[in-house]
Amino acid sequence: MLFRSHIAFALVSYLTLDFFIKMPFWIPGFILLGAIFVDIDSLNSKISRIFWPLSWILKHRGCLHSLTFCVLLSLLLGLLNLWAGFGFFIGYLSHLILDCFTRAGVKLFWPLGFRIRGFVKSGSWTEDIIFVGFLLLIIVMVFQKLF
Repeated sequence: MLFRSHIAFALVSYLTLDFFIKMPFWIPGFILLGAIFVDIDSLNSKISRIFWPLSWILKHRGCLHSLTFCVLLSLLLGLLNLWAGFGFFIGYLSHLILDCFTRAGVKLFWPLGFRIRGFVKSGSWTEDIIFVGFLLLIIVMVFQKLF
């Protein structure tokens, strides 16, 4: 999935959780960070422009695209601040969930070798429809929150 879809789904995830859990105001920042951090292993991602050496070392959709690293990195961040670790976990998990729906899929249970794949081609009209659906959902959820 594209950057914009990951950001939109991360916001939907935040708005959904915010309905049930009272979180500090800065949590969306860590959710968004978690959502984009996963693609640090891709030469084409926005975040790899900052951390480009990692994208040369790590294979895209390899170990970072797994629940193993999602939990590990979130726990490490959680040692500094539990809320930050929680937000990062939610964002990271939202990224993994969306990538499970792509044709390339992810090795969600890495180091086990099997991939979970879906039917969506990244950047296709199908993803455009999903993205617009997320945007509409964000608008509805924000209006519900305000009124």
